[in-house]
Amino acid sequence: MGRFAAVAASTIAAGAAALAPAATAAPISKSIDFHNSSGSVTCGIEIHAPNKPATMVLCAARGIPAPTQKGVGDPGFVQIGVLGQPKVLRLSQDSFVAGKSVKLRRGRLWNQLGVTCHLALTTVMCFNGDNHGFVIGNGHYTSF
Repeated sequence: MGRFAAVAASTIAAGAAALAPAATAAPISKSIDFHNSSGSVTCGIEIHAPNKPATMVLCAARGIPAPTQKGVGDPGFVQIGVLGQPKVLRLSQDSFVAGKSVKLRRGRLWNQLGVTCHLALTTVMCFNGDNHGFVIGNGHYTSF
């Protein structure tokens, strides 16, 4: 192939690549709450006083430990706000804001109240503006 033909072929290939649709990332979910594909992790906006804005994200999953202080309620919950460390909780009532829970699949992001959660195959990682957060799923809990 001559030099002119090689340049023309590479120019056409580059032009075709530029016209091909770009891969798009899945949109960030802004739903009130979500659960992962297996249903083993649920996260959403935590209930709050009617005259106050919501400030905390609440997650529930098997493997989240009980807080060290004694109290009433079931373990298995963790809350996180826009700043600060996550906090494990005991809860005795449904503490998620009412609304339809959406199923999010692996690779999706969810963002509310300054907290972002990323869904992997069997785990969910949530973090805030301080880069504090946690990974839950598979019966395990790790905070950072």
